[in-house]
Amino acid sequence: MRNINLNILKFLESINNFYLSLVNIGLGVSILRVRRLFLFILPTPHTLNPSLDNSPSLGR
Repeated sequence: MRNINLNILKFLESINNFYLSLVNIGLGVSILRVRRLFLFILPTPHTLNPSLDNSPSLGR
């Protein structure tokens, strides 16, 4: 599982580097909009998995 997570992080890092290179050649504004959409769709590492969330729910 750790190898899968590392591969995913490397993939996301390569996407990030790609967007940064596009910003450097002057395509920044349009690319940043696409990047925000991409980051909005993908869950972040800080997103909690509901099955792993141990916080008490309001209904209990």
